[in-house]
Amino acid sequence: MGEALAGILEGRGIDLHPNRSVDEIDPDGRQLVFADGERASYDLLLGVPPHRAPEAVRTSKLAGQSGFIPVKPHTLRTEADGVFAIGDVTQIPIAGGKFLPKAGVFAHGEAEVVAGTIVSELAGRVPTTVFDGKGSCFVEMGDGVAAFATGEFYAADAPEVHLRRPGRRWHLAKAAFERYWLRRWL
Repeated sequence: MGEALAGILEGRGIDLHPNRSVDEIDPDGRQLVFADGERASYDLLLGVPPHRAPEAVRTSKLAGQSGFIPVKPHTLRTEADGVFAIGDVTQIPIAGGKFLPKAGVFAHGEAEVVAGTIVSELAGRVPTTVFDGKGSCFVEMGDGVAAFATGEFYAADAPEVHLRRPGRRWHLAKAAFERYWLRRWL
């Protein structure tokens, strides 16, 4: 999916600099200075800082070396008996030595699994809910256009991610999705 998104950005004249460390930002000159000394100009800078767990999590006994909490992929159980972790604080291994991305769609699915497990256990039943590592998201493109991505991140060899062709229908679906959740929460 990364290649597909990179191609879409390139087609719009947008440079992408993934996996590069920025040592300096020159706002007056509108330039980035990368760790290797190379420079790149920008009109609009969108930077994503490294993701890390909150200090309370990083310093807890549950945290692994990365600062995130390792969990069992299908149950979200930690090494501590009766303790689960969900969302951005987790570290869930997937094929290829990578980890499940941090995204709300996964946190939502994980929460449903953990809630189902707790309810089952409190009722004296064996839990049957499992987290399947599947997720989807909209990719907003602007001008009333979006793309839609789906992924099966627990696939055996590597995550299987598919990006649907950008179009107005995906943007309308995204807007409907947002309205649904806003009505449900507020």
